[in-house]
Amino acid sequence: MHVIWQNLPVILDGLRLTIQYAIVAIVLMVIIGLIAALMRLSRFSLLRWLSSAYVEIFRSTPLLVQLFFIVLGLPAILPVNAWFGQLMYPILAAAFTLSLNEGAYVTEIVRAGILGVDRGQKEAAASIGMNGIQTMLYIVLPQAFKRMIPPLVNQAAQTVKDTSLLAPVGIIELVYKGEIVIAATFESFKIWGLIAVLYFIIIFSVSKCASYLERRLQVDKR
Repeated sequence: MHVIWQNLPVILDGLRLTIQYAIVAIVLMVIIGLIAALMRLSRFSLLRWLSSAYVEIFRSTPLLVQLFFIVLGLPAILPVNAWFGQLMYPILAAAFTLSLNEGAYVTEIVRAGILGVDRGQKEAAASIGMNGIQTMLYIVLPQAFKRMIPPLVNQAAQTVKDTSLLAPVGIIELVYKGEIVIAATFESFKIWGLIAVLYFIIIFSVSKCASYLERRLQVDKR
């Protein structure tokens, strides 16, 4: 226990960074997923094609490969380090890549939620003079959101877990900090156990918050 208490500040600093990356990625993945889903449901074929290509590319390749390609590969052909700074680019690129990957899955969640709204609701909105944007904002999305909550929470929990893949590309977070402590103390069992417990606490808390939100919105009764 002495090793854990002695290195707890370092591990907690890594946990703070992991939570920050997860929050940024979750916010961006919802925004990206919503935009891509609306593009995929658009009547314009070019928008549908672009959205489909994005979803298929990011869902059909491993996240770790995407991180290596964008964080470490792009600087070889573009002066991205000069544009964003040699220290900032890897952090920005890693957070954005994580958001794009998770956003591809959210796109399908949002699309399924929108398609699940009864067509009669849209026709009723049109009959009272609502245009397409008003119908989407005031009628379709609020109803679709209730259906999206469980899969969105699952995706948010997956995003927290996927932040551990940032360590192999050199981004400092919980796993990275843990590796530093293990290299200095050789106490891999205790440190990896502590990291596992911290991940469990975060994801379990997210799941409990989602269950509470589901009950409040009475999703299970619909």
